[in-house]
Amino acid sequence: MRIIRLYWPPGQRKVIVMFWTRMLAGNKIVLCMILVFVACVLVAGCSVDAFRNLKVQVGASPVRVDGQNFQVFTVAALNTGEENVKLQFSSGMQFDFVVVSGDTEIWRWSHDKVATMMLTERDIASDELAVYSVVWDGSDLGGAQVAPGEYQVFGEILTKPKVKTNNVTFYWPGN
Repeated sequence: MRIIRLYWPPGQRKVIVMFWTRMLAGNKIVLCMILVFVACVLVAGCSVDAFRNLKVQVGASPVRVDGQNFQVFTVAALNTGEENVKLQFSSGMQFDFVVVSGDTEIWRWSHDKVATMMLTERDIASDELAVYSVVWDGSDLGGAQVAPGEYQVFGEILTKPKVKTNNVTFYWPGN
């Protein structure tokens, strides 16, 4: 193992310490922002190993109501392990769905949403199934109806790191 040591001559060390002392002493707002940033980085992340027992799947189900077509997208996360899985989010938005055609993004559930910026957590107990669902009316990002045809959808659980499902193909009959 190689240890790298940073060496600053004594004069430079003093200048650096004085800079940060003055910067932080007279600037409580900057200090608070730095502390909040450090807390968010330390708290809001989840290790990839935390999701080892979390099985995530997306589904698409057609629904026809009063002569109109809709697609219900559901992302389901099952904890197959013996211990709780703690999901940590850096905002109030905990999931998202994306409809694509080939490499082109057609619609994203969150595109017109605003989320509160706060740290939140969700525990999924052993053998618990957590489910998030949204309804799509067949409109694209601009609000126009998409043409009938095959599309794909994937879901995302917006933890850090993000958990993304595989794409699922569905047929949109149009409206």
